[in-house]
Amino acid sequence: MEITISSELVERAREMAQAEGLTVEAYVERLIREDQEWREYAEEPLDATDPEFEEVRGAVMEGLDDIERGDSKPAAEVIAELRVKYGVSN
Repeated sequence: MEITISSELVERAREMAQAEGLTVEAYVERLIREDQEWREYAEEPLDATDPEFEEVRGAVMEGLDDIERGDSKPAAEVIAELRVKYGVSN
């Protein structure tokens, strides 16, 4: 199979694969598998009977407590930092 993508995207895939010690093919394959796993996971919402429910609830409550104490950053600031860190433009 052959897929055509922009040269910019090819270069970005090369950079990301190299950073993780993978070939571009292995990197793209992993992305596709992770996407599928995420889609399957996202379709199964947690409820109070799920063993992970209390862990997730605790993490959310901790985050809300951080916000109330003012111990957080605005989302726009975090997103800007991530864009710089990973070289993503607007």
